[in-house]
Amino acid sequence: MLQEQPFRKDDYMFIYIKYDEDGFITAYQNIEADGFTKVFILDSWITQFAQHSDKFRYDTDKKVILNPGNLPNVSLEELNTKYSSVLETSQQAVQSATALAQQQTVSATGIAQLQTSIGQLQKSITELALSQSEKGTK
Repeated sequence: MLQEQPFRKDDYMFIYIKYDEDGFITAYQNIEADGFTKVFILDSWITQFAQHSDKFRYDTDKKVILNPGNLPNVSLEELNTKYSSVLETSQQAVQSATALAQQQTVSATGIAQLQTSIGQLQKSITELALSQSEKGTK
């Protein structure tokens, strides 16, 4: 029969937590303060705890933190890489949308100028036709 190995002092650290009525951790810190409960956390849990502290619970009967055991296996570096990629893609999309809006503005300005020119041309043709018809009737 296997015996449990006692935890060595190097295997855990103490932190101070606040928790809700269901035991879910709502805040944590490394310094003792009023309203915070002193608990130990295993070193092997620290990275997961830092990323998902709200998923861990405090068992008030046993006075220990409970690891949910079903946390996503994503490192902070992976999340940062994914975030950077999404940020770059969205910046490119904003730049493309800005360029398109500028082109549409230029096109709209060009169309307005063209319409003005056509109106002036129609007016000139009408005036020319009228002056020609006046010459023909004299």
